[in-house]
Amino acid sequence: MRRITVILAVGAFAAACSSSDPTGTPTSQLHFLRLAATAPAYANAVDSFWAVSGQDREIHIYFQPPIPGDDSAQLLEFKVPGQALLRRPDGTAFATGDSILIHVSVIDPVHMIVAFQPAGLQFSLLHPARLKFEFAEADQDINNDGQVNATDDSLKAVLHLWRQETAGAPWMELTSNVDVSLEEVEADILGFTNYALAY
Repeated sequence: MRRITVILAVGAFAAACSSSDPTGTPTSQLHFLRLAATAPAYANAVDSFWAVSGQDREIHIYFQPPIPGDDSAQLLEFKVPGQALLRRPDGTAFATGDSILIHVSVIDPVHMIVAFQPAGLQFSLLHPARLKFEFAEADQDINNDGQVNATDDSLKAVLHLWRQETAGAPWMELTSNVDVSLEEVEADILGFTNYALAY
């Protein structure tokens, strides 16, 4: 009975993480969004925050405002609900009030690929962390064919968040919610790795 429970838990974890081929997709077969040539610079391409068990916490990566004092466009929003922290990288469970420092880095500014650390941190299946990418500052020529047209609009609807465990590894497609009108894509996050928007 215990073995069956473990198998079911592992299956649920895999299903929540990905909706694609479990072997992954090579980088060469994916089309990553690219930052528009007119996009502003990143305001905080490297940032960090303390996630605390029992408290809702979040972090945002912004672009610099076009005019000082104006509102900034956002690349991503990462939310960690109070019940999300499950296990530390060493496998120990979190108790209420425990905290861990989370680092977020834009490691490929052009393709908007972001790395999260520490590796091995686990979030709850029932109360996962939530990652939202916005693509308003991306090049609107989604398929990079030299023109912006209806094809690009249709491709926005099939964008997904993808995760890559380590540099050079295949990418895994996450079950994602796309809102074309708001130009954003969201997905539940159960652990840390590299993330990007692609189709």
